[in-house]
Amino acid sequence: MNETLHTRYYLNASECNAQRHISLPMLVQRLIEVATSHADELGVGYSHLRALSKTWVLSRLNLSMNRFPGINSYYNIDTWVSAINRHFTERCFCITDDDGNILGEALTVWFAIDLETRRGGDMTEIMGHAKVSDRQCNVGRGSKIPPVTAPDMVRDHKFGFCDIDFNRHVNSTRYIEALLNSHTVDFYDTHPMTMFEIAYMDEICYNDRVEIASSTDGNVTTYEITRDGSPVTRARLAFD
Repeated sequence: MNETLHTRYYLNASECNAQRHISLPMLVQRLIEVATSHADELGVGYSHLRALSKTWVLSRLNLSMNRFPGINSYYNIDTWVSAINRHFTERCFCITDDDGNILGEALTVWFAIDLETRRGGDMTEIMGHAKVSDRQCNVGRGSKIPPVTAPDMVRDHKFGFCDIDFNRHVNSTRYIEALLNSHTVDFYDTHPMTMFEIAYMDEICYNDRVEIASSTDGNVTTYEITRDGSPVTRARLAFD
């Protein structure tokens, strides 16, 4: 049983954005993939939890980037568990190139939910399977993301069939895609991303209609997704 899982990827054109780098949703998807693989390896993954009628859901992501992997290049993701208790686990990531240069680092918080009640689940039965690593994590949970009280932009959005995953709620990366569409291609051409934080506060389901509000202050844009006036997601994106 390895405390750290190391995975190497090759970035092809279909996984890139208009700036010829890995897109933010694709990078987050890769983080989720390696987290899932490592959880399975540690005995706390989908198949083990399904038998208990429970699953992990991503609650928080903090990502700090020096630079994004570019087209037709290899990159590596290391992941390890940095904290765990009966309700949640924290998992860290380090993204590097093949020369060992750190491209970025991330911390995620995963909460266990009961599949029948959709409320918090108790992982006491399997807690002992996952060992906490003593490897340093250079990204913290971050500060609380504030609501968007004076938005620069508000737009409606509806989530459809292709947005939902096997848990039958909207996939984590679909939220991010919806948020990123708040800006233009020209904006991203001149504003390289350096930091992204997102807090998932409630589930969004198929056919849900939401409002997406955003507000930019300096080099930071704050986003809020609301449904029927209640916040379901908040996020923050920093640019160079």
